[in-house]
Amino acid sequence: MTPEVFTCWLAEMKAAGRAKTDKEAGTMLRLSSTSISQMKRKGVTGDAAYRTALACAAVLHGLEPYGGPDTKK
Repeated sequence: MTPEVFTCWLAEMKAAGRAKTDKEAGTMLRLSSTSISQMKRKGVTGDAAYRTALACAAVLHGLEPYGGPDTKK
C-alpha cells in the first residue's frame, strides 16, 4: 500500500463522514499517531500491505470485524 493510497484512504474517510481527522481514522484500525505518520510517508509493504488495504476498505464501508464487535477488544 503506497503512501499515496493510504493518504487517499484518509481523505475518503473524512469525505464519507467516517472520521474527522487522520488520528480518528487511524484509531479505527488501532494505529498510533506515529504509525499513521509513518504510513503517510512510507506506506506499507509486504504481507501487511494486503491486510492493511483490506482493513481500510472494511472500515471505509462501515464493516465490523469478522466475529463481531467483541473482536475489537
